[in-house]
Amino acid sequence: MKGLKGLIRVIDNISKWSGQVIAPLAFIYMGILIYEVLVRYLFNNPTNWAHELSTFIFGAQFMLGGAYCLWRGSMVNVDILHERLPFRAKSIIDTILFICPLIICIIMIWKGGNAFLYSFAKLEHTNTVFGPPLYPLRGIIPLAAIMLLIQAFAKFLRDLYAAITGRTLNA
Repeated sequence: MKGLKGLIRVIDNISKWSGQVIAPLAFIYMGILIYEVLVRYLFNNPTNWAHELSTFIFGAQFMLGGAYCLWRGSMVNVDILHERLPFRAKSIIDTILFICPLIICIIMIWKGGNAFLYSFAKLEHTNTVFGPPLYPLRGIIPLAAIMLLIQAFAKFLRDLYAAITGRTLNA
């Protein structure tokens, strides 16, 4: 049991740390957009990079935030029936439904990984005036899916423990 708790604690700490690292990206893309608005409307000198770069940063933050959100328990749930069930029944259902994020994450790792490798091999860039490289953003997709899958596995272990014992596993 100690090993299981230790594994879950390590996974939780990785997800917590990743969320804390990527959260400040919001200030960076906000700053970029504020800069764009100022130079566009005050100096009539719009940039050709601000919108695209802020979109890239937001997309990276959105994708990489999945594991953190799952760790915090802030993923969207349909609680109409689930909330009315006893604790153990919820845990059994959640254990069975682990198959959903498992399948989604495997597909994201597979397809996203292939897209990243193709993009990296071609040194793909966007077709805009700014033209930043696209492969770093494509690489975030499988990375985020791996992080989400690992955190989903920790949740699965907690749910499985609760389904078997009827008690919460505090790691």
